[in-house]
Amino acid sequence: MTRSGSRPENQAVADRSIGYTRPPGTTAWATDTLPYRGTSAGGGYSTVEDLARFAHALLSHKLLSPHSTKLLITGKVNAGPGARYAYGFEDARDAHGNGWVGHGGGAPGINGDLRIYPKPGYVVAVLTNIDPPAAQGISEYLDARLPTER
Repeated sequence: MTRSGSRPENQAVADRSIGYTRPPGTTAWATDTLPYRGTSAGGGYSTVEDLARFAHALLSHKLLSPHSTKLLITGKVNAGPGARYAYGFEDARDAHGNGWVGHGGGAPGINGDLRIYPKPGYVVAVLTNIDPPAAQGISEYLDARLPTER
């Protein structure tokens, strides 16, 4: 992962996109929407390639042992219909292990979603430079169309 980080918002980052948002009550697009580093929106940045590398490294146990990976991604707290929350990951798998684990989020003009499908080995990484829930909408569209087996 060579193109991910969390530099302060006032420092230039090569190829960082500009976020576009429509403030409430307006029809014009606004920019300059970087969240402050360390807030709930995080202020971090990445590429879909780096997110995919992270997901594949996690699934292949290059980052953690199989036991620790399972502990990390397995839901512990109910987070709504069909989902549980793990240690930083939403676990949307059924009792047979079908489904995904991942995390998404955003701020005005910035949105991302990472879904890792451990059973078939798929990874969906979506980054957008428009308001949430743009990335989640794309992930949900793809989720409904992915084959359950590879």
